[in-house]
Amino acid sequence: MEKLHKIIDTLEDVKVKDLAVYDFEKASPFYDYFIIATVNERQGNAAINYLKKALLADEIKHVEGKGGSWTLIDCHDVIVHLFREEDRKYYGFDQRLLGIKRIK
Repeated sequence: MEKLHKIIDTLEDVKVKDLAVYDFEKASPFYDYFIIATVNERQGNAAINYLKKALLADEIKHVEGKGGSWTLIDCHDVIVHLFREEDRKYYGFDQRLLGIKRIK
């Protein structure tokens, strides 16, 4: 939970929009939490850099799509998706996750 709170605090510091946190502890064997946020390019890059500073080196497994319209940050048990506004609407993760417990 400490890592989750560090990630949420970091994303809030970067002023992401529409931050959503879903609890997958009982729904997935691969990760415990799924975070979705809306960012512009500058916020997305800042979020990656700030997360690298906030977390231990081995807590970020992989970053994919940096600088694109959808960035995935794999923090092992926490998966972070940073979308540009139009792509967040297009992929509709929030609507697809309606049955999953939202904790923020």
